[in-house]
Amino acid sequence: MQQNVTGPNIVITESSSNLRALGRNALIGKWKTALIAVVIYELCIGVPPIILNELFGVNIGEVYYSAGYGSMYSDYGYAYQDMTSYSSLSGIYLLLVTGSLTLGLTLFFLAMFRRQKVEVTDIFLGFEKFGKALGLFLFSSLFIFLWSLLFIIPGIIASIRYSQAFYILADDPGKGIRQCMNESKRMMKGNCGKYFCLGLSFIGWILLSMVPAVIIDMIVTAVYAPPLVSSLISMLTTLFVVPVLVYSYSTFTGFYEILAGHLIKETEPAPVEPQLTQTTAAPSDVSGDTTTTGNDVKETAETDVTETDVTKTPDTTPEGDTGIEGTPVTGNADENGGTGDSRQDV
Repeated sequence: MQQNVTGPNIVITESSSNLRALGRNALIGKWKTALIAVVIYELCIGVPPIILNELFGVNIGEVYYSAGYGSMYSDYGYAYQDMTSYSSLSGIYLLLVTGSLTLGLTLFFLAMFRRQKVEVTDIFLGFEKFGKALGLFLFSSLFIFLWSLLFIIPGIIASIRYSQAFYILADDPGKGIRQCMNESKRMMKGNCGKYFCLGLSFIGWILLSMVPAVIIDMIVTAVYAPPLVSSLISMLTTLFVVPVLVYSYSTFTGFYEILAGHLIKETEPAPVEPQLTQTTAAPSDVSGDTTTTGNDVKETAETDVTETDVTKTPDTTPEGDTGIEGTPVTGNADENGGTGDSRQDV
């Protein structure tokens, strides 16, 4: 894992492919649970607003007609009738539940990435911190909206800077809303470009997964399906993108784990020097066979001495017993070819 620590934050230098590999490794054995969790999340975000708009919504064509644009409505009435109705209740619903559901999904992927036991229902744990989740969602959305008024690019940068806020809140629910946002800005200092490139690396998978959704939408449009049916089918076709969403959520969770210092840089261990084993060296003029069994040492040696033959005192200790356990055998010989002394200390 490649990372640089500069000041108060960590700057990630790892490639996008390696970061995606982290996300894939975290999903091993968890794909099914993660897919179901994300499907439920998407259904909770997408289906209720469609139903609320159909039940309590107002058609835009009717709004134009009631505003005095009758001639325009008469000319293009068929087009306005096919438009989806909109209700303010759907906006209120999304405002209330998006923060808690996002926090719950964040808790789910954090636990999964850390190899903890996860369940599909964990995505609803965010409602236990409903107030903070709602406040964090409102504040971050407000700041992103205000930056977007300057231009699109500042809005994108702001969304990236606050991208870690929900992870910080999920990691430590005791932190305040502004504290989470400020820590997110600090953590993303020097990492915005890497985060943006990591998101772009999923574009190919997203486009590929949208191919069947586009085909189904074209078929629905060709058969002139009712607005409610068309909206539901369009929402359901987005489920083709769910595997890519799971993949990206897991990868960005790993991105946060690195920023938070939970995944440190891996280094190779220092080489271990082999320990030198002290052995008893026999004299250079002595050649022999040594057989060691346990603590018993048998030594047979023949020493050729030019002037004096050295007779070795035979060992009277029975075979298999050295007398004293672990007693070393030592030998001394005169290097100049003089009288040598070979003895065994007991």
